[in-house]
Amino acid sequence: MKKLHKLAWLLVIGLVAAGCEPSVSLFDGKSLEGWECDPVEQAPDWKAVGGELLGENPEKEGSIIWTTTSFRDFELELEYITLTDDYDTGIFIRGLTHQVQIGISRSLQKDMTACIYAPKDELGSYPGQTDKVVDIHKIGEWNHLKVIVTGKRIQTILNGEPMVDYTGIALVDEGPIGLQLHGGVHMSVKFRNIKVREL
Repeated sequence: MKKLHKLAWLLVIGLVAAGCEPSVSLFDGKSLEGWECDPVEQAPDWKAVGGELLGENPEKEGSIIWTTTSFRDFELELEYITLTDDYDTGIFIRGLTHQVQIGISRSLQKDMTACIYAPKDELGSYPGQTDKVVDIHKIGEWNHLKVIVTGKRIQTILNGEPMVDYTGIALVDEGPIGLQLHGGVHMSVKFRNIKVREL
């Protein structure tokens, strides 16, 4: 009887493990292979330096680097550090309609890190917000950000703290992941340990 019980648990564990896709790295630390810049003229603003992805726009031009792979449901994890006082960056989810903000919103002029920018949903520019940003975001230090996307639901976890749980409206079913340098502000930001797990 005990052997059957143990065998049943091993079978359950095996099935769970088989259903979990492993995380894969989106950045090899040496190049921008697997990414493309829009506009292409701003590609020099993105560099692999010392195993980290550096984004800096000294001419204050905006750009987004997109994964060349499209995703449906996924869990994205990365670490980032900002090297300038003013910065407006973030993670685009499956295209341009929904972004997980990192840094200071141009429109609100306050730190909206881990909040959801989604004006296409017509619920205000930041329909997914939290008042925990000032306590959780470590300015000028490495931060860990996790984004979980299932269907139209977007969850953000900053430095281990759940931040926003928002269900989008105009969010498409599939698309690439993007990292942004917002135009109109000179900023410098580094990313590392960028990895995704398809759900």
